[in-house]
Amino acid sequence: MVSGAAFNVAHRGKPVLSGSRSVGILASAILVAACASGASTPAPSLAGRALDGTQLGPCMIKGDVPVTAEAAALCGTLTVPEDRSKPDGRTIGLRVAVVPATASVPAATPLFVLAGGPGDAATQFFAWLPGLYADVHATRDIVLVDQRGTGASNPMTLPAMPDTSGASAAEADGLLAAWARDGLAALDADPRMYTSTIAADDLDAVRAALGYETVDLYGTSYGGELAQYYLRQHADRVRVAIMDGTTPLDVPVLERMAATSQHALDLLLARCEEDAACDGALPAVVDEWSALLAALRTGMEVTDPATGEHGTATLATVGSSLHYALLTEDRASRLPLAIDLVTRGDTARADELVPPMDASPSAGSTLLMKDEILCSEAWARWDPGEVAAQDPQSYAVPFVTAWAVSQAALCSHLPKGVVPADDAAAVVTDLPILWLTGDGDPQDPPSNLTGVSAQQPNSLVVVMPAQEHVVGHIGCAPKVIAQFLDAGRTAGLDTACITSRAGSPAPSFALP
Repeated sequence: MVSGAAFNVAHRGKPVLSGSRSVGILASAILVAACASGASTPAPSLAGRALDGTQLGPCMIKGDVPVTAEAAALCGTLTVPEDRSKPDGRTIGLRVAVVPATASVPAATPLFVLAGGPGDAATQFFAWLPGLYADVHATRDIVLVDQRGTGASNPMTLPAMPDTSGASAAEADGLLAAWARDGLAALDADPRMYTSTIAADDLDAVRAALGYETVDLYGTSYGGELAQYYLRQHADRVRVAIMDGTTPLDVPVLERMAATSQHALDLLLARCEEDAACDGALPAVVDEWSALLAALRTGMEVTDPATGEHGTATLATVGSSLHYALLTEDRASRLPLAIDLVTRGDTARADELVPPMDASPSAGSTLLMKDEILCSEAWARWDPGEVAAQDPQSYAVPFVTAWAVSQAALCSHLPKGVVPADDAAAVVTDLPILWLTGDGDPQDPPSNLTGVSAQQPNSLVVVMPAQEHVVGHIGCAPKVIAQFLDAGRTAGLDTACITSRAGSPAPSFALP
């Protein structure tokens, strides 16, 4: 947690937050693994689906994240203008996969499932979903579209960012400017056209090309933001929507993240104290965290067990590892023990339990659509001053502020993407919307949803106790989602099995 790569982390330009918006869904690996590898569901009929008049072909959608999985589907490519204001200009192909319902007569309205990130490719990431959501799959088609700029839908990457550590501000800016200039010049694409508002129009083009009058939406993490763009632009084509581990578009989720991450950590440690086994094995963990926090604020000397290299761990360098752990049920359950181990000097074992997060932008190429969205869209605004204002004492302020500063430096060298004039507006609708959230989500917690009921009178916010980021795959939630889709309304929906700890059990804490 504080040794090895953790204390060597250098924030050299591009923040890693964009990855953490999707990587939180790795929580699904715990329960999806068994389902994806051994679930038995009826084989769907791979016939009778056309995309813009062309029959889709049989295919297998496959993914390795969050687990290795595959599903039989029908696949095709829909060609759309890159810039809809120039219909005769450059075109791009959208990868589309339909997992047909197993019923002989499926529901007329399919479920469009939207991936997180920004940057995950839906046709790869959600290969496990038909197996886990068997009740949904039984009655309705599941439609997956690789968002433009991801997967097989014209992905755009820039080379690894330059290492600006040790450079002056002017030198760092020059390196970034040259990197962006050369990388953008090599692209046969207009990066401005890869934002959520244009991706929402892509989804509607796919809907029309498949012949569906209306759709149901299920967005996880950033996918929920994309779902809200679709609602804002094409509400007449939506029957119901599910937002899982996401935040309304008018709430500055990134500026709140340091405060919400601290709240999630506080809840986790309190849950350990309330748990007889955790409290018995780690009775001093709250005090240990207080001592560790004080040490990290001033700088804590550590040694990399692999190399013997000495270094200094601070909240700016290890905070991202803590936040990353809080995103998933499994890693969050290991965090109290990791804190205890660090306090006792066993940093090597702590790193095994809560692996360091590599925040170095030089580790690989940059997915451009991700940064265009983070640099351009109002929900992703990220004023460094606002980060600390939300909770000055949060452990996360140093690293979140560093991410915000780095993101601003990167964004200054990228073209601003296309966004609507009302990009910061809330989604106001009478449509039935089911909002799912975990009470311990460090990024999209219940506190971000306080305005939902006024904006969406037919919505329902359901909080799963003792859980983290994205919860629709846990416990009875898949069945409740299926019931919601069948009913088409939130009124009368029984969610007691989600809101009770008995119905949605938390993972057991890792203990010595």
